[in-house]
Amino acid sequence: MKPISIAALAGLTALGAQAQSQVAFQPAAETVVVTATRAITPEATLRDVTLISREDIEAAGPISLGELLQRRAGIELRDVGGAGQPQSLFVRGAGSAQTLLLVDGMRVGSATVGTTAIENIPLELIERIEVVKGPMSSLYGSDAIGGVIQVFTRGKAVPNLFATAGYGTDSDWRVSTGIVTEDRGMRFALAAGYRQIDAPSATNPRVPFGAYNPDGDPHRNAYGNLKFSQKLWQGEVVEIDAFTTQTKTHFDAGPGDDVNNHKVSGAKLTSVNEIMPWWNSRITFAQGRDRIDTVGSFPGFIETRQDQASWINEFALTTSKVIVGAETVRQKVMSDDATPFSTTRRDTNSVFTGVNESYAGHRFEASVRRDQDDQFGDRNTGSASYGLDFPWTRVSATYGQGFRAPTFYDLYGPAFPGANPNPNLKPEESRTTEVTFRSPLKSPYRWRVSGFDNRVENLIAFSSIAEMPVNVARARTRGVELEGEATWYATRFRGSFTAQKAKDDDKDLRLQGRAERLGSFDATCKWRDFTFSAGVVASGARYDSPNEDPATRLGGYAVLDARVTYNFKKFWSAQLSFANLGDKRYERAMGYDAPRRSIFLQATFQAF
Repeated sequence: MKPISIAALAGLTALGAQAQSQVAFQPAAETVVVTATRAITPEATLRDVTLISREDIEAAGPISLGELLQRRAGIELRDVGGAGQPQSLFVRGAGSAQTLLLVDGMRVGSATVGTTAIENIPLELIERIEVVKGPMSSLYGSDAIGGVIQVFTRGKAVPNLFATAGYGTDSDWRVSTGIVTEDRGMRFALAAGYRQIDAPSATNPRVPFGAYNPDGDPHRNAYGNLKFSQKLWQGEVVEIDAFTTQTKTHFDAGPGDDVNNHKVSGAKLTSVNEIMPWWNSRITFAQGRDRIDTVGSFPGFIETRQDQASWINEFALTTSKVIVGAETVRQKVMSDDATPFSTTRRDTNSVFTGVNESYAGHRFEASVRRDQDDQFGDRNTGSASYGLDFPWTRVSATYGQGFRAPTFYDLYGPAFPGANPNPNLKPEESRTTEVTFRSPLKSPYRWRVSGFDNRVENLIAFSSIAEMPVNVARARTRGVELEGEATWYATRFRGSFTAQKAKDDDKDLRLQGRAERLGSFDATCKWRDFTFSAGVVASGARYDSPNEDPATRLGGYAVLDARVTYNFKKFWSAQLSFANLGDKRYERAMGYDAPRRSIFLQATFQAF
């Protein structure tokens, strides 16, 4: 850690010399972390960002986090069944392992498989979501080739009290409650909830490896989060964030009854200081955990602990914002005797800096980062964006480099007949170019058109000849993304559409699970005390295999949802939601049925 501290201090000293030309930070009502820039003061960005508020989440109805991201952020979803079954995402062709998901700024995923269990993060636990598409390794390091998705748990900036209860198809019932209180520089938030659903079988006879089992696959989920902040006498703000979500999900792995007990949790301590009117500093210590205990055909457990520390400094110059930071992540893996890992710890130390410049209609953003990993050595990444404002549009271009480190399974995992780890793997490397046209900041209509070209080299793929993962493939995803939102006759319309080609360049074959067309559209209308909304989400055909095997072809689909909300008293409302109104039968992964038609009724109390 000493080299990191020295480098960070050197950057601070250089910036401190410019103090006479600085402008002061504008104090905010609460600490706001902007994912696209890692800043703690809100600032517009040239990157393609989707913000999903608590109001958006409540209007979406009782769906999963993956389904919400599919509908609101134009992200492809692949899941293996219904409630609680594993979900994965494709952001402009980049898979879940190539897209970093944070919860309150913490890495809480599994280091063994390289993903975060989004299926176990209920929407009732979430206050807002920020989705940044495109290369973000120059600010966040490994796993951010496709972008960063950051989930912020419950806790408003003002006092709040809420409670919800609902019941729906398949004996799906849910309850949640929470409170936010504030007094003399202190803010406290607490939220908790529970869900249980007797879901039908997650599989159908097409599932590979003989895993089909027609029995039901019920799911249980208990969750909660806590936030506390206190402004001290000298101006320092101390914050504590903690959350946990624990699930018990039955799944199909053969004729028996298999169960996953999965816990994802994290805790974080943060100190925010205004060192000078132009210098803001944030120090964070955190730990994220992911533990899964399996009972059934393949019993055992695997746990990941990620110890994290960071120091981020933000400087306000005359026309720009600059950040300089350092962080360290220690990943530790524990498992049962049946799945031993030859190495169970990996340390990554990093330094980074970024600038956000604005002058006379011109905007410039850039960041660079150096990661030092005790397995694959040093890795340098960078990105730069330039934008120009016109009366009718803002045009911008971005170029960035990213990388993804191999997982513990890839490098150190247990050896089985026909499947072995490969400690000589190199990280995947990406080069991405983007061009975006978007609506002016003050336009009454919001629209965006983005073209992207993402190339990945040293793609990690399993080789049946070598019987291990190897760096053999190159991948490329090119496409155009459209997004728009407008209000007409008291009705809000919102939609997104993506046309892309995601291919294995070496074999000229489509990447597994990626559609060439996908999109969503929804409309919301308010009338007196009622709010009516309806939406459709659609995807083209895909292949659930790396070689376009016709037997793995998944047909395209379009699914219609609808909701009606009634505010019948000052603090009370009720929502009736209909999912998959046409009872469409389709698959997002081969052998796994997507949820069929369902109805859900929910009552909500919300005050302050």
